[in-house]
Parts: sequence; structure tokens; C-alpha cells
Amino acid sequence: MKNPPVSSSGSRFAFLDNLRIYLTILVILHHTALAFGGSGSWTVDDPNADLLSEVVFTFFNAVNQTYFMSLFFLMAGYFTPRSLEKKGPRSYLLDRLIRLGIPILVYTTLIINLNEYIVRVRYMGLPMAWRLEYDPGHLWFLQALLLFAVIYVIYRLIIYKDTSASRWHVYLDRFPPDRVLVVCIVILSVLTFLVRLAAPIGEWFFGLQLAHFSHYIFCFFVGILAYRGEWFSKLQRPQAKHWGIVALVTIPFFFVLLIAGGVLEGEEQLAKFMGGPTWQSFALSIWETILLFAISIFLLYFFRERINMRTPLLAVMATSVYTVYIIHQTIVTWVDTWFIPLDLHMFVKFAGVSLISIPLCFALAYLILKIPGVKRVVG
Repeated sequence: MKNPPVSSSGSRFAFLDNLRIYLTILVILHHTALAFGGSGSWTVDDPNADLLSEVVFTFFNAVNQTYFMSLFFLMAGYFTPRSLEKKGPRSYLLDRLIRLGIPILVYTTLIINLNEYIVRVRYMGLPMAWRLEYDPGHLWFLQALLLFAVIYVIYRLIIYKDTSASRWHVYLDRFPPDRVLVVCIVILSVLTFLVRLAAPIGEWFFGLQLAHFSHYIFCFFVGILAYRGEWFSKLQRPQAKHWGIVALVTIPFFFVLLIAGGVLEGEEQLAKFMGGPTWQSFALSIWETILLFAISIFLLYFFRERINMRTPLLAVMATSVYTVYIIHQTIVTWVDTWFIPLDLHMFVKFAGVSLISIPLCFALAYLILKIPGVKRVVG
């Protein structure tokens, strides 16, 4: 069995740390795009966004949405069995409650009101309106991981106690072949479409956007299987290259789907893509699912082979990504409010906010982690 290349620091998971850094930066860019024309909700938005910026940023975010959060769930699933077996059920759940529950508590009580102050008082000149409600905001991801952790522990304690890889009936000698991946794409596309009949894109239930959760649940479970079968080390170049080509071919079909779906006839046609018994919703589900597989497989191989190293800077950034994810909304919102009033093109504003927010988030995260006791929670 061929193991993944070892980084200069001796860690065989350096490429996964670097992939997390990339995905975290992409989260910042994704949310920055929302303020300047991207489709979706954000704390502030620029009223001067033009058609070009709306098209470009909506496309950018649509592609991101197909894989970036799903890859976070995949990696979370990958390290879950290892953590549970090392700590035991009680200590594992306590650790999850501390590392996931405390940030949610801090966000729903403090950070959410800091965001309100930035937007209402400093930016809009309105009186402060304190928010006393449970709203995990972008930390829905942590809420979902906590739920998944509890379900997985129950599953392991009650249903499946055997930890041997041979009993999991997964591919132990190779990465799953393309024919299996295609079958998974078909099944997952149908499931995504069916979920969106009841929960369209944009609708939230207890802080969760269920329209995307068929992908998230699938990736978390696949991450567990990938750990058992050591799939990340067995993915080969020809298969990764094929899926990279599939991604390049599939991405432009976004515009084909929108035009064929009648978006040029009026924005009301866009709702047909969000969910319901429409061919547009089914087609978007297929497009998203194909890209989930294609981009994820390519990125896993690319980072393993090309970015599997740990420099001092990357090590600091890898340690900070969790904190950056938690605090980035506040930083990006604050920088947004400085750029929105400026007489600049949306692309220039996007670039400016991104170039300031990304290093600022990582620098602030680095300082926060210096506070005694903080590393126990987010380190």
C-alpha cells in the first residue's frame, strides 16, 4: 500500500491542513461576493451592484456551493473514527461539546450583537437592536457537526461495534472505481431533488439549510469510509485527471441550465431552480452533484501531490482556520461597510475587501489563540 507523501514536517496530513486553509479562504471569498452581487443573504449588500457583477459572483458562489462545505464535512468524517476510538465515547462527546458548543454559544450571544452594532449603529446610523435569540448564523456547520457526532456515537455503541476495516465492506485495496462513483452521483442527485421538494434552497430549519444536507450527510459518511479504506492515499493520477476534466466540462453548463430554464425571461423563473417538482430543480441537483464528486476528487489528489508540505506560515494558518471560520463574518462585514460607499466597481470592491479581510482574519485568529484557555476550544 502506498502512503501519501510525507511533508517536510513529517505529517502525512499536511495536504489536508492545506486543503482546509484553501477552503477557509474560499468561505471568506464566498461571503465577500454576497455583498457585491452574489445570490444569497449576507449581513450587508451593495445597492449599486450591476448585472455583470451579479452574474459573475452568483456563478462563482454557485460553483463554490457544490463542494466547499461538503469537503469540510468529508474531512470531519475522516477524522471522526480515529478521534472516537482514541478518546472513547464519553470523552469524545465532551470534547465535541466544548469545541463546537462553546463557539455557538459565544456567537449567539456576543458575536451576533457585535455584527448588529457594526451594521445598524456604525454603518446605518440606527439605534442598537440587541438580538436575544438562537441564530447560529454561519456556525450552522458546527451545529450540524455536533449532531452528526452524537448520531455516530449512538450508531457505534448500539448498531455497529466492530471497528475492523474488513467488516465495513469498503474498497480496501483501491479508491472506489468510477462506475461506483457514477452510481453514487445518480442516487445522490435524486435524493437532493427529492429533499428540495419539501425544503427548497434558501429555506432554513433551525439554523440549517436542508436543501444541501443530502450532500453533507453523504460526505461525512464517505469520510468515515475513506478513513477505514485509506482512500486518500490510494487515489491515482489517471482517475483524478479524468474527474478534473469532468469538472471543467460541467462547470459552464451552469449558464446553459439558466438560459434553458428561462432565467432571461424574468427573475421569477429562478425560483424553479431552488426546488419543487420542476426539471430545473432536478437539473441543478445533477449539476451540483457531478461537481461535488469531480472537484473534490481532483482537489484531494492535487493537494496530496502538489501542496503536501508544511512551512512555518502554513502551520500557523492551519492552526488558525477554525478560529478564522468563527470570526470571519464580523471582519468581512466591518470591511464591507468601508468599501460599499466608495465609488468603485464591484470587482474592485470585492478585491479590496478580500485582500484586507483574509490576512486580517488570520492575524486576529493568531492573536486570539494566544489567550489562555482558548486553544482548548478552538485550537
